[in-house]
Amino acid sequence: MSHAPHPTHYEILGVAHDATVEALRTAYRRAAQRHHPDRSHGDAAAQQRMVQINEAYAVLSHPQRRESYDLWVRALAARRAADAALVASRPTRFEATWPWGLVAATLAFAMLTVGTAVYKSTAPAVAAPILSGPH
Repeated sequence: MSHAPHPTHYEILGVAHDATVEALRTAYRRAAQRHHPDRSHGDAAAQQRMVQINEAYAVLSHPQRRESYDLWVRALAARRAADAALVASRPTRFEATWPWGLVAATLAFAMLTVGTAVYKSTAPAVAAPILSGPH
């Protein structure tokens, strides 16, 4: 899941999760006055914000809806944490392939070393008759 999370109803109203009914009512009234569409004529964003404020208050002011919503928020947070843990547990491309790279590098070094030793041990024997010329 790579999309940005939406603000919770608590964030929309600007209250804590353990806010009282009175605190919710006060926060709702402040937010409604601040973002009411009549204050910003023709602003679609203000209308959308007011819809969010009304929805948040409708859910949080009703005890059963609030309890259900809190359960959903906790489940969503747990799901996001589980998704993050899953992504973190996957090996990176390097971690998944490094042993094979190490094996390839070791084999290349060994072949270079053996090739150099073979060349140095046979080159003088092959080069000596060529350099001395015909006698």
